[in-house]
Amino acid sequence: MDFSSLNKPIQLRRHRARPSKYGWVVVFLLIWIPLTALVTANNFLLIVFIMMMGLVGVSHGLARSNISAVTLSRQFPDEIFADTPFSVTYRARTSRKLWGSMALTFKEGPPLKGAAAGTLLSRVPPDETVVSRGLFALPTRGDHRVMEGKLQSSFPFGLAEYSRVCGDSQMVLVFPKIESMDEQIPMYLGGSGRGVEKTDPFGTIPYLLRDYVPGDPYKHIDWKKTAQTGSLITRVFSEEGAREVTIRLPGNASERAISRAASLVVHFATKDTPVWLQGPGINLGPGRGKEFARKLLTILARWQNGSHEITEQDQAPGAVVEIDRLGALSWEERGQELTGGIKRTG
Repeated sequence: MDFSSLNKPIQLRRHRARPSKYGWVVVFLLIWIPLTALVTANNFLLIVFIMMMGLVGVSHGLARSNISAVTLSRQFPDEIFADTPFSVTYRARTSRKLWGSMALTFKEGPPLKGAAAGTLLSRVPPDETVVSRGLFALPTRGDHRVMEGKLQSSFPFGLAEYSRVCGDSQMVLVFPKIESMDEQIPMYLGGSGRGVEKTDPFGTIPYLLRDYVPGDPYKHIDWKKTAQTGSLITRVFSEEGAREVTIRLPGNASERAISRAASLVVHFATKDTPVWLQGPGINLGPGRGKEFARKLLTILARWQNGSHEITEQDQAPGAVVEIDRLGALSWEERGQELTGGIKRTG
């Protein structure tokens, strides 16, 4: 998804002002003083009233120019995961030439969840760009429309809180939540969990046996297995990350199951392991690397559960992990026969 549109300046709109508790005291005095001055014919109270009106006028003018002079842009990260904190970057500038803009706070709109107090911009000096960051989260995967934010300030005297709506609503893509999968992955695939593996007789490195491929080092040939089978057999060590992994989702997958599928995609992408993703409406792979993983995550982020028929391979091209509706994992070793044919899910 192209996030470049999120960097454009946010257009400020009309002001709103809400008196603070001190502001309400001033409002009361501005009503009480002139009435008292008329009743008592006290000229001093009239002078105080005029001075307070001047104070309010100056405060109002300074407050409006303080936020009107500010332009603000925000940038979302390229990768956002559900229910996981992420940082939004703000860049603020001001056209005020004397002392800049003071005591600014930017609050994001729904559905972003973050600090209720907003992101503080203490001071924006003239001709400088001030960078600030705020932490937020989005609870669910998929495309989300982030609503407008609000720029606020009580500068200069704290008599009222002035605010302006900033920016247009924007769409962001949220990937499924990612969790650590090391303990869920068999050791022969590079995980720390228990699985079907063989142990190197000269150490504790798990390895997998497969047919010899031209270019394999002779030292990795398993001569005992070669003698038994009559064909060259190579030991492929887990560090090589060469085994292809097929991830299969059911049609009625829960959010946890989708999250686990995404977690497996990320895990094997970091190890440069070829991955194949299968499920209702999904049959993509094999591929490897960050860009392919991002493509799979995008599909999972927008995938809608439903009833579909899919054709599964009779013979798995590598290791296969079946994810049930609730997210439990079931692993199959390379070369084992899987249940084939047409699978109907609901």
